[in-house]
Amino acid sequence: MKKRVFLILCSALLFAAHTGFAQEQGTRKKLEHNIQLGMGVHFETGSNAKSFHNVGSGFQLSYGMDVSLSDKWSLMPGVGFRGCFPILPFYYVGGDFDGMAYADLSLSLRYHKPASNVIFGLAPVVSYMVVPDTYYVDADPSDPLNEKETFNRADFGIRPSMTFRHGRHFQWGVEAHIGVLNAMRQYPEYNRTGAISVHHVMVFCGWHF
Repeated sequence: MKKRVFLILCSALLFAAHTGFAQEQGTRKKLEHNIQLGMGVHFETGSNAKSFHNVGSGFQLSYGMDVSLSDKWSLMPGVGFRGCFPILPFYYVGGDFDGMAYADLSLSLRYHKPASNVIFGLAPVVSYMVVPDTYYVDADPSDPLNEKETFNRADFGIRPSMTFRHGRHFQWGVEAHIGVLNAMRQYPEYNRTGAISVHHVMVFCGWHF
């Protein structure tokens, strides 16, 4: 008898949980497209990083498909193109500046704050440098570092974000990309070793539909 009551209670709880989840799912789109354009600054940290005040400009174009898990949670796989360019002189030797572009793959876990239009996101990001930065030592054209790539092609980062939605389709927000790997390509034969991690902070706007 006790076993039967226990089974009935468990079945009722499972049914209630399933019904509640289904009702939550019904209040949001199960799939939603997101297109975003962002602009901001990029900077470096590490033993060989340039000084913090020498920031560069950055832009990003990205697409994500938001997959609803419940009324509060969703997962959004995404792809993006991210460019980093100088706005102030960046010097290694002889006037060389950093400029490169990445292709990004991300998977964002997103929390949709109840009774508001605010979304918090956190994503691991795998990046591949499609436009590499290279050394250019104009003071010595014969320098063996000339035309060699400054950074590793592959990188990994963590990307927190906050999104604000207005109306039916418009959204804007802020995000930070925190590079967690040493992105500096090592050249011990030329006494060029050390550590550089690449980061950015951006403001973005876009559409969801």
